[in-house]
Amino acid sequence: MTVIAMGLGYAISVADPTILSANMAQVRIGLHISVSTASLIASLATLTMAAAVLGAGTLGDLYGMRRMFVFGLLGTIVFSVLAAAAPSAAVLVVARAGVGVALAFLLGLSLAIINAVFPPGRRAAAIALYFGAGYAIVTPLPALASVLASLIGWRACFLVTPIIAVLTLAITLRYVPETPRAPRTLDVPGLVLVAGALLGLIYGISRLETGVNAGAIASILMGLVAGIGFVIRELRTPEPALDLRIFGSGRFNAAVIAGMAFNFLVAGSMILFAFYLVTVRGESPQVLGLLLIPATALAALAATAAGPGATRFGDRTLLAGGLAVMLVGLLLLRTFDEHTSLAVVFAALALNAVGGAMVATPQATIMMASAPAQLGGAVSGVKCAVNQAGYSLGPAVFALVGINLVISEGMHKLAGSGITLEEAREAFRVTHGGLVGGAHVVDPDRARVVGAAATQSMLDAIHTLGLVMAVVPIAAIVAAMVLIGHNEPR
Repeated sequence: MTVIAMGLGYAISVADPTILSANMAQVRIGLHISVSTASLIASLATLTMAAAVLGAGTLGDLYGMRRMFVFGLLGTIVFSVLAAAAPSAAVLVVARAGVGVALAFLLGLSLAIINAVFPPGRRAAAIALYFGAGYAIVTPLPALASVLASLIGWRACFLVTPIIAVLTLAITLRYVPETPRAPRTLDVPGLVLVAGALLGLIYGISRLETGVNAGAIASILMGLVAGIGFVIRELRTPEPALDLRIFGSGRFNAAVIAGMAFNFLVAGSMILFAFYLVTVRGESPQVLGLLLIPATALAALAATAAGPGATRFGDRTLLAGGLAVMLVGLLLLRTFDEHTSLAVVFAALALNAVGGAMVATPQATIMMASAPAQLGGAVSGVKCAVNQAGYSLGPAVFALVGINLVISEGMHKLAGSGITLEEAREAFRVTHGGLVGGAHVVDPDRARVVGAAATQSMLDAIHTLGLVMAVVPIAAIVAAMVLIGHNEPR
């Protein structure tokens, strides 16, 4: 029941931003808000979640993980209901910011509770089941929310996660044990600095999707300054929020690199799949959503099987194997043309999802095994922060590189179409939502015009980008093989 409760908490934190992204157009119309405000609202919860996740883990260490997890569930319920009842955009902004902070406790502590409750011999299997349950629960929630929004109204989409949170709360209070508290003080300056660092870096990176601009660079620089300040603070204070000595472990660093890599690829490749289906092929944006349902179901099976797989073959083999599966999915993009079978498209999408699920379990197991005594929440927060950084970096890099490839390989074909460079950029971001940058309000019909004007150039860009980005999983595989070293099955 602990695995189910934590899997539900993980699913809520993943599904909530995706649900809003899928229904952002209806919310915008319902509240009569501008496109720029809608973009802010779509990204706000993810940004506040990323900024608060390490702090949430640290508070769990100090005051009890179960207690703080319950706090996150109550916050999710209250702020989600406030969002559903919001009479104005201003109230919705407050609600979504509050939801993000609440979700940080669910995301940052669910894995830490699994790690604390289960003994080492059962931990890998429990973590695998946790991810498997999370993937399985996430799969139908966005579609369910969209159906409710269509039948009842846009406010209904905000009520799916609080209903799941009520169920999770009941299971948690009944079955999940409390964890010991760490006998140390709260490093408030350190938590403020790391929150500023994460917020600045992730917001700035997400802004790069629209191109290199002063706002994005300034935000990244401020994040870097705060990050440097955090490192200096943690090295000097006797009771740091995060013991930086954990980064002296080669196994830990290999897991960090693998986590960054697979989140980078999962999030970034969604741009390519959306771009190919909507802009090049002229399919409905809903086609990608339909293909993602069985792909996520397969990912749930892969995540569940990863526990026994890691026990039998070792963490290094499973990490490298999952990244290799993602590499095959990337290379499969090079076979795409205007008439590629949807079965082949699904195969590439499924390989991407399954490979990521295979990596998630050994990454979590390695990082949590490296956690010093009574710092499990903080290390779980580090894992979440690392993954979130990769998840925001992927779309930005894929979009920027893809745009430049289109410009270099075929922008002259758009010259006579009346389509501007900004509209070509927008085509790359079509249907892209649920990431740190939030849901972009775009016109799929206009994106199809872009595709029709230079279809072959768009395909060439997809082929080249798939090949260029193959460097990422290869580098992560090499890091895993070198840094993890001896690879006996557990």
